[in-house]
Amino acid sequence: MKLLFEYTAFKKNIVKHSLSISFCFFAYASTAIAGNDKTLSSLERLAKIEPKPFVVVEASGEKVKNRGQGVVVSNEGHVLSAAHIAWIGEDGNYSENFRISFRGNGENLPSGAVHLHSATFSDSENALFKENYYQAKLLRLNNARFLEGQDLALFKMKSDNGSVFPRLEFYSIEKPEIKIGDIFHLCHYNFPHKPGDPFFLINPVEVVGVAQTSSGLQYLGKGYYRIGSSGGAIIKDGKLIGIQSSAYTVNAKDVGEIPLGLISFNLVWENQINNLLK
Repeated sequence: MKLLFEYTAFKKNIVKHSLSISFCFFAYASTAIAGNDKTLSSLERLAKIEPKPFVVVEASGEKVKNRGQGVVVSNEGHVLSAAHIAWIGEDGNYSENFRISFRGNGENLPSGAVHLHSATFSDSENALFKENYYQAKLLRLNNARFLEGQDLALFKMKSDNGSVFPRLEFYSIEKPEIKIGDIFHLCHYNFPHKPGDPFFLINPVEVVGVAQTSSGLQYLGKGYYRIGSSGGAIIKDGKLIGIQSSAYTVNAKDVGEIPLGLISFNLVWENQINNLLK
């Protein structure tokens, strides 16, 4: 789908963004979201939920910004994402400046900064959506940005006391067992190609193997993804089971980055996060 026009952002000051993008993320309302993603109707329900528990995580450097995805895992505003999003390659350092945004109609969210985007597409004119922004802090647990040495980070959004964020429920209390051939779904917003592009995707990934990485053992999934999907929620039966880490691509001369159809991800579970917060 081609973006024909532009977008406008309404705020006291319009901010122009310079992006440096790598990897993905997802979330919902005052009660936990769950469902069965084995049927198309359940995926339709997740895609239409307002507000979604799925978010965009932005790390600001001196000259550029990294953007990835994330998912809200507590009503208090804790967000899981990929830790490498905090790394600003151009600065050669980690960012300490983060903000997290929800995309949608902006209803039933704690008060925060709001941008209103308007875009015209080949199949739709005057498409509107809001981005609600919240400043966030990357929590250092055991003095480390990376949770248990993995490519996982836990953020905490700042909001008024008593505010309730939408959240996605964990699939498992303890570490889940998975096997070759399991089909999960990756949840991610479609960017960075056009800043006014509001699209949200839920697509299947099949477990096909493992990868030994600098941050430990990860699982490999085969399926569709977009550049910028790192940190994205991976769901099973409508609940959170993993967070995407990396996407495997190859750079072709005069063509650019070509997806190879493989992502790596870390498993996540409820007690893993609850124990870290103690």
